Amino acid sequence: MEPLTERECDVLRLILDGASNREIAGHLTLSVNTVKKHVSNLYGKLNVRSRAQAIAKARTLHLL
Repeated sequence: MEPLTERECDVLRLILDGASNREIAGHLTLSVNTVKKHVSNLYGKLNVRSRAQAIAKARTLHLL
């Protein structure tokens, strides 16, 4: 698996907290489109298709 960037880890933690893309954008001072790109990158790196799958995979890999 390709390593996650620091920003992707930040986004992943906020996803775990249940934050929406808009909430993540506000918290990290990013545009919603940038957050969507980070989420897409996360899904690709983790080989998942949803937030629930991303959280489960991250826990399995001890990323969280």
